[in-house]
Amino acid sequence: MQIDLHCHTTASDGALTPAEMVMRAGVMQIDVLAITDHDSVSGFYAAKKAREEQRLARLQLIPGVEFSTLWEGFEIHILGWQFDLEHPAIVRLLAEQRERRHQRSEAIHAKLVKQGVAADVLPTPRPDSRPELNSESTAKVVTRLHYAEALFAHGYCNSVQNAFEKYLGKGQCAYEKPQWCLMSEAVAVINAAGGVASIAHPLAYDLSNKWLRRLITEFKDDGGQALEVISSQQNPEQRRWLTELALEYELLASAGSDFHYPGRYRELGRNLTMPNELTPVWHDWPLQIRGM
Repeated sequence: MQIDLHCHTTASDGALTPAEMVMRAGVMQIDVLAITDHDSVSGFYAAKKAREEQRLARLQLIPGVEFSTLWEGFEIHILGWQFDLEHPAIVRLLAEQRERRHQRSEAIHAKLVKQGVAADVLPTPRPDSRPELNSESTAKVVTRLHYAEALFAHGYCNSVQNAFEKYLGKGQCAYEKPQWCLMSEAVAVINAAGGVASIAHPLAYDLSNKWLRRLITEFKDDGGQALEVISSQQNPEQRRWLTELALEYELLASAGSDFHYPGRYRELGRNLTMPNELTPVWHDWPLQIRGM
């Protein structure tokens, strides 16, 4: 099966609407897809409706989310799947994270305006505060990427990356320190709602091997079950290293493209083959095997 458990829609910082994501998944012949927007599940509801409208019986959608969390001063992203979307703990944490995002966005907006950026070219910092439970629309959250794209589009910097270097990156004039939930809380909430928790892109946090091992140890002690071992932009050495860690710490392995927009180097479902020695996180999920 073609499985991708990590992608983003316009409900967070992706370029495709949930309906467009479902359509692309069909084109790319994806069998199992988890939409894992940042601190939001509204994209899943919209994708589920689009799947029915497009009659993509082959595509299986998995409830998912990517929580932004804090651990020892680092921002660590925790993926969750197969949880009860209406569980009170999930609903509460999503609402709290959304409010944290709104507050951070407002602070970034104010700092950029103070630096002379015209307010009317920037994203609305609090575009939608509606509860997202059972929402058929995509309740949007504004991220730093949205600000970076606006700054680039209106000539305040020469690239999206330059927007982070000049304004939005850590230590720059419009940086606002995040106030996310603790990693342990996100894992506990995912577990309470019957889901599975995984560390997203473990090599993206600039941790030494010693600190990465400490992160994995504490994550597992908190009840975490999986490690995102397979991603589309890895070299063989990185994949081998993460495979070794998953085996050593007896963690399930996940695979995901972290797809945000169509591009040459990162595509939905591409280069996500799971090594035979690993136990996939989906090994006991009730998936429909194609052709059976």
